[in-house]
Amino acid sequence: MFLLLSGEGPTDIGTSDEAVGPMSKFVDQWISRRSDYSLLESGTYKIISEHELASRSKELKSRSRRGKRTPVETAYYYRNARALARILHEESQTQDWNLEEMIPVLFRDTDNTASSGRGEWQDKWDSIINGFLAEEVETGVPMVPKPKSEAWLLCALRDKYQHCAALENESGNDNSPNSLKSQLEESLGEKVTRELLNDKIDQGEININRIEDMQSLNNFKDRLDEVLDALLPPLIQD
Repeated sequence: MFLLLSGEGPTDIGTSDEAVGPMSKFVDQWISRRSDYSLLESGTYKIISEHELASRSKELKSRSRRGKRTPVETAYYYRNARALARILHEESQTQDWNLEEMIPVLFRDTDNTASSGRGEWQDKWDSIINGFLAEEVETGVPMVPKPKSEAWLLCALRDKYQHCAALENESGNDNSPNSLKSQLEESLGEKVTRELLNDKIDQGEININRIEDMQSLNNFKDRLDEVLDALLPPLIQD
């Protein structure tokens, strides 16, 4: 298997192959429970920066699958998925991988502010899926935290994997009182950095496998499992 990952910055997917972020580690954790090896450690992955993906998405013309009345905001998700799918096609030829064995994961936070008007979570999810399918990629996986990745991380650090569903209903605005970002920094006891979050994951203090009651994360897990079902033996539960 080969992973093609793209996100928004250093504290989610990461910015390059040499600067992997915590959300990339989440993807790898969920796959490793079935593959018994790490795609990150084996080097069978590539990270596409947000800047590079934005540049590629600008080259794309609109397609009817998105629909004429689709808001510009969700079109952004659709175009980004199409751009990542096109890069996946190129990588399959360059690295001599079968397209069916390659998994593109597009990370995008749901919203940045409570009043941003960026549409509903489901619209964003569907736009990413449709963008992949428009480029004939059936293994695409949206990674869309609600409202943002800090909620997932806080589940492990603040709530010890209990009562985490409420975190998905908080504002994604970093400037709001008691923002998720400030809550995460309070739980960590220091500034949030890629390196710190990665260490917490590597040390087992943050484990995606133990987060069970967050719907946006469960949707990501379920979709990734659908893709893995075609690539790996069935998972044997204890």
